[in-house]
Amino acid sequence: MRYWNRKAQLLILEMAIATMQKIKVEPGVLRYNYKCHINSVHDAINDGQDKVAMCFYIDDDYPIIHFINVQNDKFIDNTLGQWSQKFDYYLIRYIEKDSFWDIEKIFTSYRKELHRKLPFWTRLFITCGF
Repeated sequence: MRYWNRKAQLLILEMAIATMQKIKVEPGVLRYNYKCHINSVHDAINDGQDKVAMCFYIDDDYPIIHFINVQNDKFIDNTLGQWSQKFDYYLIRYIEKDSFWDIEKIFTSYRKELHRKLPFWTRLFITCGF
């Protein structure tokens, strides 16, 4: 199973690098938890921002769906803080203010969409959380 999980990760990594815009992210608050989607929406509401960004960050060739804040056309990571300087980020899309309360559903739906985009032979054998 490890082989197929790795194969799926590499296919998604290649898709991100080939089709998505690489973005520069600045460090924000360090929370270092697994709730980046909640963190970014919370900060956007508190700071009067009208959108957050859904992106991938790449950790040792492992693509991770991540949510960050957009403030004055700058991308700010309020989950990883200074650790954000270690990773490359690729923009998936913006989430507008009217969809903030659906952020959990958006996150889950995108994971399912990624799974559907994988070749069927990879989907049959993967056990990772796509």
